[in-house]
Amino acid sequence: MTFGPELETLVPVYFYCYNLFMQFFCSPSKEDITAVFDRWAWLYDFEKYFFFPLRRKAAKFLGLPINSKVLDVATGTGAQAYELARLGYDVTGADLSSGMLAQAAKKLSPNLKLKFLQADATKLPFPDDSFDASTVSLALHDMSFEVEIGTLNEMKRVTKSGGIILIVDYSEPSMGFVPKLSHEIVRLYESPNYLSFIQLGLLGLLEKMGLSIQSKTGFLGVVQIVKVVNSE
Repeated sequence: MTFGPELETLVPVYFYCYNLFMQFFCSPSKEDITAVFDRWAWLYDFEKYFFFPLRRKAAKFLGLPINSKVLDVATGTGAQAYELARLGYDVTGADLSSGMLAQAAKKLSPNLKLKFLQADATKLPFPDDSFDASTVSLALHDMSFEVEIGTLNEMKRVTKSGGIILIVDYSEPSMGFVPKLSHEIVRLYESPNYLSFIQLGLLGLLEKMGLSIQSKTGFLGVVQIVKVVNSE
């Protein structure tokens, strides 16, 4: 599916309005992040109306054969997992929040190879080399450094050697004018962990994990979509 110039023009407006709306209602910095996600999961599910072009672009960027087994970590309301399943992947979405998973369950369909389960991203309940790919979308920036490392370690463990790890998250301000501008807005509502994530940068985080970027793309200059080959 392609998006005309009118929609591409409106997407940035959707992006900023949605995030400012989320800031007003449920800034994660005000209470425990999991409790926030449980409480406001129904509101987070509205992101499907704003971010669906991003989700679809990320899913297509994965570029694996149909029926490949994919794990979507910190799946939230399942928006990314759903788009992956729409492309014919066999997708498992995992999240710690029961509220988020209740919203994700609404996306289940007999026509999709899609399932969800409750799991800690730092203690995934899967054997080594269980998946052809693992993904994490707009979640690492909400995690502490220790949890980021634990999550990526687990993604490496459960992804087959030579498999793909796909990461979708905010672009660093140093990447250009648009990322710099968006950073000034995003920092107003995101959790305190966001600033630590941005300061280190996704590339810096991956280097600490012994991972290197195979290819990358972006979305409106605000978000980066990064593909890594698992070295485990």
